[in-house]
Amino acid sequence: MTQRYRLVTDADSHWYVIPANKLTDWNEWSEITETNPDDERGWDAPAYASPIGGSPTLVSFENPQRG
Repeated sequence: MTQRYRLVTDADSHWYVIPANKLTDWNEWSEITETNPDDERGWDAPAYASPIGGSPTLVSFENPQRG
């Protein structure tokens, strides 16, 4: 089966591409910075997150699917 990905943002509105199966983990990580910006665990994005470096329009897809 082909790996699926999602576009997500962090608490500072930076865009990332993450594996779809990491969405729960991403939400838990992003909750850290939303509730306590001084918590060092939330300062660096998880290793599986690929920063887009700007707008989500910089990402292209082949055969995109919703869901």
